[in-house]
Amino acid sequence: MAAIIQSLTDRAVFQSLRTTTLSITGSACAIGGLVADVLQPIAPFASYLFYFSFLTLAVLLFLLWKGKEDFLGAAAFAGVACAVFGLIMLFQSGDESEDVGFIAASVPAVASLQESLGLIDEKLERISEDTASLRASADRIEASNAQIIRSIEEMRQSFASDELISKPRSPEEHYRNARIHELAGNYSAARQSYLAYFQSDLPLLDPHLRFLSFLRVQEGRAGARETYNLLMEGRDNAATNYVRLLLLEPPTRLGRLLTFADENPDFAPVFYHLSEEVSERRLGFQSIANKRSEREYLERFQVADEAGGLLKHMIDQSLVDTWRNDVGARLQALNAADASALENPVSVSFGVNNSGYTATVLIAEPAKEIFWRTGTSGEMRSTGSTGQTNLQTGLPAPKQFFNLPINQRNTTIDVSYVDLNDVEQGPFSFPFEGKKESADANQRILESTSTSWLSFREFNGKRLLYFSHLMTYRGSLKEIRYGLNSSKPTRRYRFPAWRKAGIAPIDEKTPLYIEVPRSTRYATVQLTYKDGSKSEVQRFDYVR
Repeated sequence: MAAIIQSLTDRAVFQSLRTTTLSITGSACAIGGLVADVLQPIAPFASYLFYFSFLTLAVLLFLLWKGKEDFLGAAAFAGVACAVFGLIMLFQSGDESEDVGFIAASVPAVASLQESLGLIDEKLERISEDTASLRASADRIEASNAQIIRSIEEMRQSFASDELISKPRSPEEHYRNARIHELAGNYSAARQSYLAYFQSDLPLLDPHLRFLSFLRVQEGRAGARETYNLLMEGRDNAATNYVRLLLLEPPTRLGRLLTFADENPDFAPVFYHLSEEVSERRLGFQSIANKRSEREYLERFQVADEAGGLLKHMIDQSLVDTWRNDVGARLQALNAADASALENPVSVSFGVNNSGYTATVLIAEPAKEIFWRTGTSGEMRSTGSTGQTNLQTGLPAPKQFFNLPINQRNTTIDVSYVDLNDVEQGPFSFPFEGKKESADANQRILESTSTSWLSFREFNGKRLLYFSHLMTYRGSLKEIRYGLNSSKPTRRYRFPAWRKAGIAPIDEKTPLYIEVPRSTRYATVQLTYKDGSKSEVQRFDYVR
C-alpha cells in the first residue's frame, strides 16, 4: 500500500494518470453514460454499468493492496467510470427520468429521437407482450355462461381459500393465485395471474385496486399509471373506468370523484376514497372543513354499504373488513371530538364598558386571518395581526377581537376566517342586541365576582352593609333580595333601574349601603337577573 501511495505522489506518474484517466477515460465514460441514458427506455444500462464498474474497482483495489501496481491505471479508469455512472443514476431518480432518462425528460428533441429510433416502442412492445400473454391465457379460462352467472358470494367463498391452485379455471382462482404469489414475493407469477384474471373482464373492483397497488410497488406511481392504462386500453366496464379516476393527479382526482359520487350515490367505494382525500393521513394536517367532509363521506359510505353498495363490487372479504374497520375507527375518532365545533367552529362573546363593546372571537382551529363586518352585506374587515407568532403554525397570529361603539344599533355580526389550507371559512352570523349584550356582560361579571356582592363596614358607631358592587353592574339586575341573620333573603333592596348599555353610573341618587342592627352577624343575598334566572343565595359574615 505504501508503494501505491508513493506512486500516486510521484509527479510523473500522477501527470500520466491525469492525462489518460481524466482526459481519455473521463470523456469515454461521459459519452457512454449519455448513450446509456438515451437507451434508458430499453433497459437501465447506466445502472448496469455502475454496478459493473463498482465491482471492478473493488477487485482492482484489492489487487493493488496485494502489491500489483500494474493495475493502478485500470483502477483509476474504474473509479472514474463508477463516479460518472453513479451520477447519471442520481439524475435518473425522478419519475419521468426513470422511464426515459434525464436528458429526454429535459430536452424534447432527445425524446423525439428516442421515438424515431423506436426505443419507446420497445417498452410499449414489452407491455404488449403482457397483453398478448393475457389474450393467450384466455384459452385456459373457462368463461362459460355458468361461470358468468355465478353469484359473487360463490366467488367470494372460492377466493377465501389460502391454498395455491395448480390449474386455475375461474377468474377468482386466478385472482387468489395472484394474491398468494404477491404475498410470497413471487412477483412474476403474481403478474401473470393478475393478467389471467383480467381476461374475464368482470366488473369487480378489488382485483383492480390490488393490481394497481402491486404495480406501484414494482414500477412506481408514474409507471403504474402508464402500465395500467395501456393494459386496460379499450375496456369500458365500471371497475376500470373508476380506477382510471384514482390515477388522476390530486386536484383533478378529487373533483372527478365528487362528480362520480353525485352520479352514483349507491357506490360505496367512492365515498371511502373521497374520505381518504381529506383525511389526516393523506393531508398531514386537517382543517375543520376537512374533518367535516371526512365525516360526511364516512357516513355516506356506511349508508351505501348497508344498502349493499360495497359487497357487490368486491370478492376479497378481507379488504371489505379492512375498509369497514377503518371507517368505524375514523368515525369514532371524529365523533369523540366536539361535534358542535365541526358545524360551528366560531363563537363570539361581547364585553362592555362605558366606551363601547369588545367582541372576542374564538375559533376551534388555527386561523391565518380573521374578518368581520356589521350587517350581512358590505366589505369584510380584517382584525389585523397581533405582531406575535402563533406557536402552532409558525405564522403571524391574527387579533381575535374587534370593537364596536357604545351606540351600536342592533344588527348581525358576520365573522369569517382563512384556515391553514388558505380556504376562507364562513361567514358565520351572530345576532347583536346592544342592551342584551350589555346585560349579559354585566351578568357574567357578577357571576364571576359573587364573593364581592356585599360587604360590612363600621363607621361612626354604625354597622353598614354595602351594595356598591351590585350597583355598578345593576344593568343586568331585575331584583335584589337580602336577609339579616337569616338564610332566606326576603327583604327587597330598592335601586334605580339602568336600561342603557354599558356600566351603570354611581351618583348621589344611587343607594350604596344600608344601616343594619349591630346584632347582625351575617347577611344573605339573592339576585334576579333581567332574563328571569336567579342566582344562588350567597352568605356574607360580619368579621370584627
